[in-house]
Amino acid sequence: MRRIICLLFILSALTANAQRRDTVSRVKTGFICQFTYNFNVPGADLAKRYYANSAVGAGVYYKTGKNWFFGIEGSYWFGGKLKEAGIFDQVVDSAGYAIDNNGSFIPIDAQQRGYNLNVKVGKVFPVMKKNKNSGIMVSMGAGYMEHFLRLTNNSLGVAALQGDFRYGYDRLTSGLMFNEFIGWQNLDKRNRLNFFIGFEFAQGYTYSRRTIDYDKRTGNPNPRFDSYYGIRFGWLLPIYTGVASSGGGYKFK
Repeated sequence: MRRIICLLFILSALTANAQRRDTVSRVKTGFICQFTYNFNVPGADLAKRYYANSAVGAGVYYKTGKNWFFGIEGSYWFGGKLKEAGIFDQVVDSAGYAIDNNGSFIPIDAQQRGYNLNVKVGKVFPVMKKNKNSGIMVSMGAGYMEHFLRLTNNSLGVAALQGDFRYGYDRLTSGLMFNEFIGWQNLDKRNRLNFFIGFEFAQGYTYSRRTIDYDKRTGNPNPRFDSYYGIRFGWLLPIYTGVASSGGGYKFK
């Protein structure tokens, strides 16, 4: 009987100790895959040409035992109506219609497209002792941005916009960019709800990449400042490789 009581006491102590360890959160290390959505409001020179746009993207970063992270990411932009006027004045009539190869009158439909590629570094500042992998997320990055006008299939039926002629109207622009982010990262202890959400700001130092814009009959060698800001949201898929030990080292899974 004494042996049974001793055994029950030992099992009870081990269970209580395991439960206590489970309530103590440790910083996990590993790779985090992200799938993102942005709603961007343009500013500076970008706002003169486009309205707000959306972007979808993906990336991966490595998270250290001190909640620093670094990685790469990219996004593809898509927007609606063109804001800048006069680009297709040489192609359309006074009512805003062009004649396609079938002799039909059609409106010219051009929409914003673009993408960006960045390297990024940042840090998560935990605010809860029970989850040291979640908290205020701050990051900055640098990379490349490009944007242009995409003509719809109907518009490409106009002879003046076919082949290489369309490059005289597409306003291809690209250059160096920087971005900053502040928000909240949530990495669930049970790995059920992993996401981030916050505000992103970007600044692009860009140039026109076309020798000539047909509507202006000249090129545009002047530098541009293309900025935007908006809400950024992402689903996260963590692939943990270890946890930071209390002594500052790492324990691998």
